[in-house]
Amino acid sequence: MRAWTPLALMICVSATIVPAGGEQDARGNTMNTPTVWATGDGVRVNPVTGRYFEDQPEVHKDYPTGDYARSNPVWDAKAGKVTLRAARNEFAAFQLVVARPEGAGPLEGVQVRLDKLVGPGGAQITPPHVSLYKAWYVQVKQKSTRYDHLSLRPGWYADPLIPAPAGEGLRFDIPDARNAIGPSQRNQTVWVDIFVPPDRQAAPPGVYKGDLTVTCPAGSQTVAVELNVWDFALPDEIHCRGDIWNGTLKQMPPEQELGYYQMARRHRFQPGVCFYRPKLTVEGTQVTLDWTDYDARVGKYLDGTAFTKEHGYWGPGMGVPIGHMVLPFDCERGAKKSRAWPAPTPDGGPTPEFEAVWLETARQVKAHFEADPRMRKVEKILFIDSLDESYYQAAYDKMIYFCKLLRRGLGEGWFKYRIDGGYNSPAMRQLADYVDLWVCATIGFDQPKIQRFRDRVEPWFYGSVIYETTQSGGENGSNTLLDLDVLTGRCLGWIAWKYRCGYCAWEFDAHWIEGGPHRPLANWTEAINFRKGDAAFNGSGLLIYRGEFIGSDQPVASIRLKAHRRGFQDYEYFWLLKEAGEGPAADRIVNSIIHGQPLGWDAAGKTENWKNNPEAWDAARIEAGNMLDKMARK
Repeated sequence: MRAWTPLALMICVSATIVPAGGEQDARGNTMNTPTVWATGDGVRVNPVTGRYFEDQPEVHKDYPTGDYARSNPVWDAKAGKVTLRAARNEFAAFQLVVARPEGAGPLEGVQVRLDKLVGPGGAQITPPHVSLYKAWYVQVKQKSTRYDHLSLRPGWYADPLIPAPAGEGLRFDIPDARNAIGPSQRNQTVWVDIFVPPDRQAAPPGVYKGDLTVTCPAGSQTVAVELNVWDFALPDEIHCRGDIWNGTLKQMPPEQELGYYQMARRHRFQPGVCFYRPKLTVEGTQVTLDWTDYDARVGKYLDGTAFTKEHGYWGPGMGVPIGHMVLPFDCERGAKKSRAWPAPTPDGGPTPEFEAVWLETARQVKAHFEADPRMRKVEKILFIDSLDESYYQAAYDKMIYFCKLLRRGLGEGWFKYRIDGGYNSPAMRQLADYVDLWVCATIGFDQPKIQRFRDRVEPWFYGSVIYETTQSGGENGSNTLLDLDVLTGRCLGWIAWKYRCGYCAWEFDAHWIEGGPHRPLANWTEAINFRKGDAAFNGSGLLIYRGEFIGSDQPVASIRLKAHRRGFQDYEYFWLLKEAGEGPAADRIVNSIIHGQPLGWDAAGKTENWKNNPEAWDAARIEAGNMLDKMARK
């Protein structure tokens, strides 16, 4: 009996091609018959060469290499098999690569379908839980600034994932005329997502089978899919504390915004939005708040109805509210009085009338959220954004002042007071008695400093998680770039577990060209989306693409967003192990991958803080999954 490697989703791929005519080579083989192979979700395949972008040992010696189109941990061409595993309430993913033979002409009318999987007792996994996406390629023309070594070089990178039309398969040509790679394109990646329902009766453990078909005028192939489901489920709640900051959702129509929140929930993160606000009227010290528009827009996220069938949602966290929200308060930033809410500080300093307005507004805000028991459960965060990353004494004094003021109005302990910045120890000694949540820049996230204040302040990290110099990525704050490997996204959950902290990432819808307008549709065709001075970054703060480019008002996920999801799902494995009394095992697994200390000043220039082969990460996850499955079956 053959011992199979236990990876999450077991997919058997028949290599049989049924010819349908076409030009033949000297040996009589049909020249325009495509070849098909598969790989995991932790790499990207170059559409020109058919090789991994990560196949560059000069960047990292342990990157995957070799003849992986014939054999890799999820693909065995000789046996015609892909092997993966998944828990319930989890997404498993793989990539199918359709390759046009060298020397052959254009390959037109390729169709890919996967309609359902059938498992124990006739249980079925059907669309939209089975989803196919065509990868779109974005051309990187230059390395991201100050990532001279870690950049995976110029080329066409798969990133946006265009979903198949509802109820239909994917259709495409190679080369893709709209993507404009040109005749050099010989490969097209198809991303496959399979979501295992959370309920054990709906998805009992065992093997699920289905047929994925690849057809074109030159022939057809059948891909036999076997999904082996472990006997445990990932939780509905998101236990990796944190969010991804966003500045554009509030500018969208509510229904379009809803699509982004739902995509975020399916990928196990929460948008961090500052600030949703009720309508405010102030006359003297009299305050009136109108919550009508606020509740219509935000209420469904605070009570969880945004993530129900009523609003078209499916996926993890059905009916679960968002974990935290940012309260509407802010002060002026210098002369920018319009940022202040409910009122700017008078030029001469706070007055009794000014404080009366703030205190009355705070009273009404608290009363509104306390009136709804569902909204009571959402953690309230106070963040004075106008004092963001402010490193001077007057700013510290204002932080303390507004914390004291709002503790009077809202009550101490009703909210968590948050500050963002890489503050030094003298500053934190002043602030620690007032701050509950410290979102610290990664390069300033030195362990002795963090540990010194941890008993009073919850730490989160934000910014670049790998930096060649002290300045790498510092201008934009993004943790991941298009021309870095996707482990820079997956690692967020693992680093958060290792450091016992939360995370904050900058943006998922960014297009920031200094002095220019926000042009998010340009992200589909222009890799550099962030410029400041002499710094230029590829795909900075960009995880979700605007669907308008393909004629949709819905968001389009990226491969890098899938990598973030994979890491956040991994975190839930570690959480489950700890809940089962196996916390040391979770720590051992994480430390076997994240073997260095990637955060803090000492990490600058150290680019070997974790294993760089995603196959090692997958094996570690599978070890954790096998442990949980074994415990569930006792």
